[in-house]
Parts: sequence; C-alpha cells; structure tokens
Amino acid sequence: MTAAGKRLSFAAIRTNSVYDRTNLVTIRNMARPYDDEAEPWRGAETPEFSRLLDTIIARRLEGKPVVWSMGAHVIKNGQSRYVIEMVRNGFLTHVSGNGATSIHDFELAFLGETSEDVARSIEDGSFGMWEETGRYMNEAVREGAAQGLGYGASLYQYLSAHPKKFPHYDDCVFVQCQRFGVPYTCHISIGTDIIHQHPIVDYEALGQTSGEDFRQMCRSVAAMKDGGVFLNFGSAISGPEIFLRGLSLARNRGLPMQGIVAANFDIVPVTADSRPPETDPDYHYRPRRVLIDRLGEIGGEGYLFHGLHQQTIPALFHGLMRRKEKLDAPFAPPKDAGAEAAQSLKLYPVGARRSKFRLDQDTPPGVDAAAGPAGAPHHRIEAAHAGGPAGDGASEPRPGTWTDPQLGDLIARLQEAKERGCRVLVSLGSNVAGSGVQPYLIDLIRRGYVTHLALTGAACFQDIELAAFGHTEAVEEGTLKEGKLAMWKETGDIVHGALLEGNANETETETETGRGYGESIIRYARNHPALFPHIEDSLLGACARYGIPYTCHITIGTDDIQLHPMSDFAAQGKASGIDFQMYCHTVAHLEGGLFLNFGSTVTGPEVFLKALSIARNLHYPVHHITTANFDIVRLGDYHKKVGYEDWDYYYRPRKNIVHRPTSLGGKGFHFEGLHEETIPAIWEALVEAGQAT
Repeated sequence: MTAAGKRLSFAAIRTNSVYDRTNLVTIRNMARPYDDEAEPWRGAETPEFSRLLDTIIARRLEGKPVVWSMGAHVIKNGQSRYVIEMVRNGFLTHVSGNGATSIHDFELAFLGETSEDVARSIEDGSFGMWEETGRYMNEAVREGAAQGLGYGASLYQYLSAHPKKFPHYDDCVFVQCQRFGVPYTCHISIGTDIIHQHPIVDYEALGQTSGEDFRQMCRSVAAMKDGGVFLNFGSAISGPEIFLRGLSLARNRGLPMQGIVAANFDIVPVTADSRPPETDPDYHYRPRRVLIDRLGEIGGEGYLFHGLHQQTIPALFHGLMRRKEKLDAPFAPPKDAGAEAAQSLKLYPVGARRSKFRLDQDTPPGVDAAAGPAGAPHHRIEAAHAGGPAGDGASEPRPGTWTDPQLGDLIARLQEAKERGCRVLVSLGSNVAGSGVQPYLIDLIRRGYVTHLALTGAACFQDIELAAFGHTEAVEEGTLKEGKLAMWKETGDIVHGALLEGNANETETETETGRGYGESIIRYARNHPALFPHIEDSLLGACARYGIPYTCHITIGTDDIQLHPMSDFAAQGKASGIDFQMYCHTVAHLEGGLFLNFGSTVTGPEVFLKALSIARNLHYPVHHITTANFDIVRLGDYHKKVGYEDWDYYYRPRKNIVHRPTSLGGKGFHFEGLHEETIPAIWEALVEAGQAT
C-alpha cells in the first residue's frame, strides 16, 4: 500500500458503557404536547404561517404528501413527542433525519437519555466511544442490509426484535412512524456519526441502507407530482439538498411537480424577501437557495420561518390540531409514493451543459509559471447566465487583495510545520473547487504545504469534472424545470466506473477490503488517461503526482452522481469509509501540524472531530494542533460564549474547529473572506516568506 493509502485500524478502540455517561438531555424533560404550555413564538401570528397551516390541511385532505425533514436538535430539544403526535394524527406522510437524529432517538429509546458532554469527552478520547449505542445500531444496520432494508426500517426491526432492551420504545420517533405506516428515512454522512467509529462498523452496510432510504425519499417527493408540502426543521444542508435531488429525478421522468409548498424552520436569520449576491453568506444558505430559488423555478412556493424548535414545532402542531378539529372529513390515505413516471431516466452530455467555471491556459496572476506545474492554468468565471460576471478576467483572484491581522501567525505556523516535517490536512467544501483557486492549491501541494487533501462529495465531483472536461459547476437556473439538474452522464460514468474497479480485487497484492474513494479515482485516471485530459490542472492530479492522500467524504443522497443509474450506494459507503480511515491516520499523526477547513460547514468539521477523538482514544500524542476555518460566514468575536438561542452556536466550524481542539493545547482561528481572496493570499504570503528565508 502506498504512503498515501495508510489506514488507521479501529480494532483497538476502547469503548465505554453509555450507562456510565453524563448526558445533557433526558426523556423526563421531553415536551408533552397535550399538557405543556408552549413557548410563545411571534411567527405564529403571521399570514405566511397561517397559509402554511391551511395548505397542510388541504393537501392531506386530498391525500397528498407532507414530508418532514429534521436535524438532530429537534430530538435534543425534546420535541420527539410532537413529531410522533403529528404522525399519529395524520399530518405527516414521511419523516426523515440525518445520522445524528437517529442516534439521539435511538439512545432515548434504550437509555432514556442522550447528548454527551463533548467538550469534556474529547480530551480523554471518550467522545462517541459508547459500546451499546455503537454496537446496537451497527448490528441493526448490518442485519437490515442483509435483508435489503433501508436504514430507518433496519432500526425499527431491531428495536421490535429486542423489546426488553428498549424500555422507551413508545417515545421513539422512528418506531412510531413505522407503526403508523409512515416511512422514516435516515440520510447519513460517512465519518460524521459516533457509530462510525465503533470497532464493528460496516461502511458498506451504512451506504446500502441509507441509499435505500434515499430511494424511498425520492419516491415520496415524486408523489408530490401535483402538489405537496415539504417541512424542514434545522437541517441546513442534507435536508434541502436531498429534497432537491428528489425533485430533479421526478422532473427528469416527466412528472409536473407543480403546486409544492416548502417551509424551513431555523434560527438562522435569513429572509426570503430578496435574493442576495453570491458574496453574501445568506446566498449560500441551502434552505433559501433550494426552497426559495430552485423551487420557485417550477412554480412552487417557499417560506423561511425564524425561531427555536421548542417554539415553532408546538405552534405548528397546535395550529394544525385546531384546524383538524373543525373538519367534517378525515384525511385521505397517502397515495403510493412510487413515481408514476411518464418516462425513464434521461442523462445529458456534459459537453452540452452551461458551466460556471472553465479552465484557461493563462498563468494565474502572481504565479511563476516556471516554478509551478507545467502549464498551470487558472479558472475564469464565464458569463454563462444573464447578470453573471463577465469572463474578461475581472473576477480572477488577485493575490494581496485580502488580509487579516492573524494571518501572519497562521503563516508562521505553516512554515514551522513544513520545516519540522509535520502534516497539514486541508478540507474543502463544494464552493472551492470551482472558484478559481485550483492553481494556488496545486502549487501549495507541490511546495509541501499541504500533505493531505480531504473533499466533500460535491467538491470531489467538481474536481473530477475539471480533470476530465476542463469545466465544472453547472449553471442551475432552468435545469430543474428542464429535468437536467444533476443528470450529467459522463461524470457519473467516470466516478461509478472508478468505484467499480476500485472494489474489484484484481491482483494478489490487493487487500480484501478494496480501495478508498480517492484511491479508486486516482487509479482509474492512471488506467484511463484519455478520459482525463486536464488532470494536470486538477487537485486530483496534484495529489497523485506528489503522493499525498486524496480522500472523499460523502453524504448519501446529496451528490449529483448519486442519481446516476450506475450508482451503487454500498460501494460508495465502503469506499468513503476507507477514506475516513485514511483521514484518521493523518489526524493521529497531526501533532504539531495544522487542519485548515475551507467552506465545509458540516462534513469537514464533523469528520475532523470524530477523527480527533479516535486518535485520542488510541493514545496518539495529538495535543498541539493549529486549526483554522475559512468562510464568508460572519462570526464577529468568535471567542465569545454563545447560547442555544444564538444561530452561531450551531455553526459547526466554530465549535469543532475553533474551540474544541484548542482544549488539547492548540490554537484555533476563523478567517472571513471569499475563497478566491483567502487562498491566493495564503499562497502569496507563504511564497514571500519562503523567499525571505
């Protein structure tokens, strides 16, 4: 195995009994829908909220879907019984959550408590290392996968088969959903959940079962073909993105998808009154982009409601109950969620697509062409849609246009890490790969300032497109209505072909566990060079050339390629799980090094925190790490203490990157700026510092 492919074994991980854990949430404090006095919420008096309530009732009387999506804080804030009662009263036809949501729900069912004290447990390596939670849930998923079940159905079957283990069975959301015939689906991100670090974890089973749940979600969305409601509570990325791909799949198959109403409930203060520019953080808030911009393209209507879950959810429930009591007719049973598709899936050639970002053969400003990789290109933003920036170089990144008082400290730490041979782990979100900064990152890899590159599924997808086609990031306007959003043939062919080859043991020297996601792509590129004419201009090519890890950390259901007919969720889960083990190997040897996160607001911070806990658990001497987050999110004084009522409390990089690792002896930073400003500035400062020494 190459140096880039070293993996950390989880076999020696020490788990502790969850019964000995101090928890922050208990079932005794769960809200009681019919007894408690609900907290006041001013949004309940708005005309928009009243229209939403009327729409939900009308759609259910017509037998149309009402799909509920949520993040983990719905359960942690004690709202489980409200969700259950909305299911029992027929308001909801489908309930979905992320991996953390299912974990808190599962722990409440058998323990009656959940939510550990992370700040305390990260220091001793006990964070997430809970025997019963990890073993029971992994057993449930593995047994369900063997029977072809989805993730949610696997958990339900396990609880039903072992009733004595789960004294709080009746208060479990995924149990009660399925008892009332309502699908409960779970949409996971590989490496972000505590059960992914248990010694018996099976990433292939995780991918397979969550993939089946994604298919179920797509069927429920397709059932909205002539109207329905989508409700999203606190899921800032996966909920809206999975809903969007369900819409795209349905439109591609010829379904009208008209008359859909969507509502987002969160404490993030974003409004739907106007569309902000791309330089504004509010533009990139996924619920706004998907539920307002994208849904509006097909005639749907979206709302953004601002408030705490313990205010908004009771208001929704009681408002619906008041309306239901006045009804003379019962709700019609939900129709079969299977899509009455008018046509089979149709894929479109990448070459016919309008892309925002394209490679150019000019050397980026400030880069020494002779010093960098041969023919190092830069990206330009093409005026591919009305109102877009002109492709005259005006939007090209310019070194030296961005600075921060703390940048010098970070640069000194990067220099010291390189001189001492310490590692630098860089995490990238989807807005980086196509933002015009590829050459700077490639040159930093060449100079030894980056020793491991970790990408989200979307970032990896974009980088592969640059390597193969020289352009990436489709212009979204109009593609949903046309049924083209995420339906690009060649990209899916390449990725799934690579994973298929990567999981095949073709030689005696191959390990039985197959290859990781990044390894598979790199090997596929070497075996099929004609498919990657621009590989020298990609991060993929740079990592392959200089022998550093290139790992991909996916969420099941959010990536474009997962709509492709070749999509094998078991293979994707397995490959990304191997990448997580490679990632953990790097973190275990990160002492004295740095972790830099660019634009990944959930996956990057969560995978890093889990890997750090694993390294601490296995007694690796990881204490002094410099961590830095780069984003356009405005945190102000990010060292101040914030509470549950503050939106930035829930901003993952703030907790997982800036604060929690520093308790081990490191230092954390948050830098605000566009990637096309910050990354060139880092490159320029490092080059100048290197020349000075």
